[in-house]
Formats: sequence, structure tokens, C-alpha cells
Amino acid sequence: SLSNWMARASLRANIASEKTIAIRTVSPNNPCPFLRSLVSVGELNNDFEKPSHIGQVIENVAKRGYGSPIVSPKALTFTAAIANGLWPWQIATVLVHGTHLSALRGGPLDKKGAGSRILNDKGIVEKAELQRMSSFGSTKIDSSNGLEEIGLNQVEITKFMDANFARAVGHRRIVDRAIIMPLEFPELCKVMGKVGQDGERYLSMDEVTTLFENRSLPSRFVKGTNVVENGGINGQKEKQAKK
Repeated sequence: SLSNWMARASLRANIASEKTIAIRTVSPNNPCPFLRSLVSVGELNNDFEKPSHIGQVIENVAKRGYGSPIVSPKALTFTAAIANGLWPWQIATVLVHGTHLSALRGGPLDKKGAGSRILNDKGIVEKAELQRMSSFGSTKIDSSNGLEEIGLNQVEITKFMDANFARAVGHRRIVDRAIIMPLEFPELCKVMGKVGQDGERYLSMDEVTTLFENRSLPSRFVKGTNVVENGGINGQKEKQAKK
């Protein structure tokens, strides 16, 4: 209906206005959209961070999602510890200096084109790939406001990942589909997903688009965020309120 369309348009406008504040530059060599958003608002450093700190930050942010999702900080810490490389000297460097978030591209967790291809190697968002991802979704009804939107549930995310792996024939690894992909969009749905009227969790394509294009999480995640160096959406709002 027209009223539903206008409500959705207003909601998207509010989302955009809250999330277009660029706080920090993020290296194109950090290909993870979730980590990029955390760097952007000052939750993580653009360079080196201790793996345990990365795990703790993600755990804390995840709890702000619908239903307070629980993630394993130990698993996240381990993943961060091997993100720059699997050679002993690379892991030793991480343990001493931290994970280099600006040097994740090309590491063992980089699928090198076997994934969604939404973010290219220059850190630029490929809109056609976002549209392609959206084509795997279907109309969902947000249980929090009754509005319709395009989203992907876990079944649709699985089909999307299978298609990504299939098109990468010739330059894909078994580990890409078996281990790395399940740690990405399925986990993002667990953390950032909305709940539909049918009770099923789904990734909102509006929010996924904002995550990639603006390096911003939904406002429910940034609320109460501790920000530094002019960082964070809340920090900007507080300054505006004092004027």
C-alpha cells in the first residue's frame, strides 16, 4: 500500500541520515564489512588490535542485536589470531603486536573472489553484486514495525553461498565453502538479523547495503557505543545537541 511504502521510505531515510557520518578511513585491505564498520566508529583500530580484544568487542556489539545473540569470544580470538597468516612467524607476530586489520586481504581467510564479490580489492562496493545478493532473497515482514522488505533467511543465504562457490570454479578452495563462508553471512544473520513475523531470522538487504556502502551498523548496535577521536554516531549527536 501507499502508506506502507511511505513508511518504509521514511525509515530508510532515517537509517541513511544516521549512518552516513564517516568517522574513520578504513583500509581497502580489510575486506570484512562487519570489522570495517567497527573500525569506522572507533570500536577497533585501523591497524593492530590484540585478537582477544577483537573477540571481546564483537561479543559486546553482538549482544545489542535482536534477542541478544551470543557469540564465542574464544572462537573469534582464534580466528583473529590466524587472520594474517598461518606460518609460525606470522602467528608469533600477531601474538606480539596484534592482528593487522589493514592487512587481512590476501590472508588465509580471504576467499580471493570465491565469495560475494560485493567489496572489490580496492575497497569499492560493487552495486551489481549487492543486487545479485538481493535476488536470492524474498519479501519479509519486520516483526518490529510490520513493514515489508527484501531479506535473506538462512536457507536463502545457503543458496547464495552455494552459487558464489559454484561461479568461482577454477580458483576456489574447499575450505572456502566448508569453513570460511559459514563464518560470514550466516553469522552476520545471527548477529545482525531481524526477526520476521513468522519468527524466522533474516538479513535485511537495506541494512546489508548500508553496512557495505556506509560502513555502518544499524542504530540498535551503535547505541551506547563508547567512541573516541570524534568517533561514532552517538558522539556526533552529542556534539550537535550541545550546540
